[in-house]
Parts: sequence; C-alpha cells; structure tokens
Amino acid sequence: MDDVLAGTRVLDLTNALAGSSATKILADLGAEVIKVEHPGTVDYTRRLMPYLFEAHNRNKRSLAVDLKAAEGVALVKRLAISCDVLVQSMRPGAARELGLSAEEMAAVNPRLIYASFSTFGPTGPKAHRRGVDGVAQAESGLAALQNRVLGNTSFVDSASGLALSQAILIALMKRDRSGVVQPVDVCLLDTAVYLQAAPIAEYSVTGTLVDQDAYVARYPAVGVYQAADGPFYLAPYWEHDWQAVCATIGRPDLPADRRFADRAARGEHARELRALLQAEFGARPRAEWLAQLEAQGVLAGIVQDYTELLADPQLAVNQSWEQHTLASGAQPIFPRAPFRFAGQPLTSAHAAPGLGADTGALLDELGIAAGDRLRLQDAGVIATDAQPVEG
Repeated sequence: MDDVLAGTRVLDLTNALAGSSATKILADLGAEVIKVEHPGTVDYTRRLMPYLFEAHNRNKRSLAVDLKAAEGVALVKRLAISCDVLVQSMRPGAARELGLSAEEMAAVNPRLIYASFSTFGPTGPKAHRRGVDGVAQAESGLAALQNRVLGNTSFVDSASGLALSQAILIALMKRDRSGVVQPVDVCLLDTAVYLQAAPIAEYSVTGTLVDQDAYVARYPAVGVYQAADGPFYLAPYWEHDWQAVCATIGRPDLPADRRFADRAARGEHARELRALLQAEFGARPRAEWLAQLEAQGVLAGIVQDYTELLADPQLAVNQSWEQHTLASGAQPIFPRAPFRFAGQPLTSAHAAPGLGADTGALLDELGIAAGDRLRLQDAGVIATDAQPVEG
C-alpha cells in the first residue's frame, strides 16, 4: 500500500508544517514529491526548527530555485508539465504575482491538480490576511473554548495537513475516474472550526459555550487526579459510573449523601467532591485504580508525559514511531501517519533531503545545458550541491 501513488508526481511549494505534512503523507504513499525551496531563505523550519523540517519532509526530493526570478518560475513551469499535483502555501496573492496561479498552471498542464493552503481561505474579507496555528485558534472560537491559545502544539496545522492530503487524494481519484480536474483548497480556519463540531452544534441550539474552567460543574467528577505514583484521568459521565467509582474507592455511602446524590448536587459541591476523591486516589498507584475502574466499565487513562509516551508498549505494537539518523548524528523520533493498511503503517525510507540535493538531476531531466546551469547558479537562481544552510 505504501506504493499506491507510485508514478504520481507532486510539486511541493509549501513552507512550515501543514502543507509540508500533507505532501509528506503523499510521499509515504509512493508519490515522488519535489520540495521547492528558495536557495537562500529556504523553508524556514529547515533553519529554525530542523526536527520539524525533518519530520515533514522525509521521502522527498529537493529543488532549490528562486521563484522571484523569471527563469526560476520558468523552470518550475517546465517541471509542472510532468506533474500530477502542485501544492502551494504562499502568502495570499503571491502565486498569482509570480505567474503560478491555478489558471496559469492549468494552461501549462490541464491535468494538474492545483492545491492551495491558506489561513482563512481563497476568497472573502479575511482572505488577504496571513496567519499561523495560533491565529486560527483565536479566530475560530477555539481560544475562547480553551480559555487560551495552546502554544507549541500545532494541532490545527497537523489536522489541516491530514485534511489537505485527503482532499488531494480525492481530487486525484476524481480526475482519474471521470477526467474532471478541480482545484483543492484547505485553510486553517475551516479546519479549526471542524474540530469544534460538537460544541458549535450545542451552542447553535442552546446559546451556551462551555467554559473549560467551569466544566467541572457540568461533569463534577470528571478530571485529572493524582494517584500515589502520578496523575490519571477519570471520566465517570453517567450515573452508574458514579456508583461504580464510589464502590471502587470503598465509599458506598457517598451516593446517599445529599451533596452528591445527583449530578446537579455534585456540581454545586464540586470542590468538596473532588477534594474527597483526591484524598482517596492518592493512596494507591494509578495502574491499580485504572484496572479496577475499567473492570467496572468506567473510562479512565494514565496521564503520560513524553518519556512514558515514547516507551508506551501499545504504541510500539502499533509501530507508531520511526527514527532516522541525521547528518548531525541526532536520532529524533517521529510519529507516523495515524492510519494503517492491512495492519501496516506508512514508512519513510529516506531522511529529508539537503537543500538542492536533486536540483542537478531535475535540471538534467529538463535538458538544461551545463552552461545555462552554471549561469543560473552564479546568478543565485538555483542551488545544486545540497549546500549546508547557515543558521
């Protein structure tokens, strides 16, 4: 299954995380993905966040070319003739300014799937604006729901990358089955809104936004507790779960206590309830609590830090991790795409390419003469030697 896209060629004009993660999935599915970077400024994660760059650019080839130079754009257009997909995440309007709009690329290759990634979408009052994951959290309602912007998680970026890869695959299927070629658009704002489908639906009917700090009043016993050896999460949503929790901690008297007799009462006395539960849970290890609670059908889970996560035996069985040795000697661990085919994960055979590592081979393919190549390199339009990027 990891070669299902063999023979498919993708021009990757993306930067940072979301777009690059989408094309990385296509590469792991067997597509030939050509990562296009400026010879000087490069994808900024290559320089500033090398592990992030490595995570989302494995299995790709590298073409270092200046798209602000007319000859650089001409090279990309020539290469696009042999491609199936072009993915771009430039600032709003930049692709059109360079002569790389969807309409212009369709004239170059009518079968090319043109995929665009943006913060707010291709049209509308916010389309001109730039943004990042945190901006999308703020303007989508997520920050209000969370009572903060969650930094350094990039979960909207990552979800957008999954959405973009799926949309590209659907567009390829439609083209190959019906001959219809349609552009693809994915944006951070739409993805962030989609991630909130449940609370938005509730708010649209009730007008109530669940404040995370006040969530305890809705489900007073749900939350994180400290066991003798660390934290765990408990989720007794239903009344029979509450009865089971009381039995598990050896307090069958609590349901008869008027303060805790039903969920409304427990919500009014949430602070007392949680202090009482915490006192009980602190006496024993979390694995013991987890086993007993799950035996009673109560949802619970150990709160793992990253050390525990990387050693999790379930993730080992799932083959959720892959590891590559970088030129620096570092061996970072990366998560694989969260889907399996016949029980097997996608794998990345190659580390992320050095800057311009494949420029020479791609210029050979285009028939660029040696003299023209030297001239383009001297002018800074291309880079060909996988040259190191200065920090």
